Amino acid sequence: MSEPLLAFFYFFILVTAFVAVFLEDLLSSFIALSVTGVLMATVFALLRAPDVALTQAIINSGLVTSLLLVAYSQTRRTPLPSEECPECPFWLQWPSAALVCTLFAVFLFRGLYSLACVRELGSAPAHFLANTLEETGALNVVAAILLDYRAFDTLGETTVIFTAVSGISLLLAGGRYVHSGRGLSFIVKRGMALLTPFILLYAASILFLGHLTPGGGFQGGSVFATVAILICVVYGTSFEAARISPKTKETLESGGALLFIVVGLSGAAWGTGFLANLSGPFLPGTPGSLFSGGNMLLLNLAVGLKVGAGLSSIFYAMIKILELEGDSWQS
Repeated sequence: MSEPLLAFFYFFILVTAFVAVFLEDLLSSFIALSVTGVLMATVFALLRAPDVALTQAIINSGLVTSLLLVAYSQTRRTPLPSEECPECPFWLQWPSAALVCTLFAVFLFRGLYSLACVRELGSAPAHFLANTLEETGALNVVAAILLDYRAFDTLGETTVIFTAVSGISLLLAGGRYVHSGRGLSFIVKRGMALLTPFILLYAASILFLGHLTPGGGFQGGSVFATVAILICVVYGTSFEAARISPKTKETLESGGALLFIVVGLSGAAWGTGFLANLSGPFLPGTPGSLFSGGNMLLLNLAVGLKVGAGLSSIFYAMIKILELEGDSWQS
């Protein structure tokens, strides 16, 4: 590992983060934040954490940026106040915020820099690397940790997605969906038509091979959600909604949650415990094959359905135009 190279990336991560915080123009700030995510993903890849790098690139630089741009498109420009707001407490004013961000950045970068110099594994990492294949049947150690050793935590993370979708849907329940059939130019539509099968194939490989290679249900579901958002933007909301309605997405999201629960209950019914894998009714399979790793393939599918349908549902909730009395928003 080249330590000067890591220091180079850390420096520009810090620069882009400060630019994202202190730029007055929101659009420029979103772009700077996306660049920060790309640099962070590169650092994780250099630190030999491809699963985290994949998640960082897909979620932070792709999906989150798309959602922020949608939110930005529904805002209005207002003139900046002539002077600093006197009601703001001192800890919300920018010098204090800059000091706090700098302190957190120092601790974060020091920790990441120390990880690059680690040459010996602790007891827990050594156990996982030595025994994961035997105990879970999976080649991907990270997937085994997420879906076997700490599967309860993964269930909680999918619950967070459900809570976010429910909260946003309730918050914007009084609005209506914007149906547009125009979309972008013919060239962009043709380009998207050519790229979509490859993006879907990439998403499917991340999802179904998550127990064998870097990836998994969360990353694959996020790519599927990104495809739905791109189709909506390029072809118009009417084109996408006519093929996958919001009701269908709600059904897929609920189905993913139910599948996760059913897989977990099957282990309890076997008498070994909730979300039990090889100690339950699931077989290890042939190492390296698609149907290996016990219940991990099913859990990745459940998480992918939950995350993909949930994130695309959040996008549709955000592009609603609220019909407020006495206020007319233009699409």
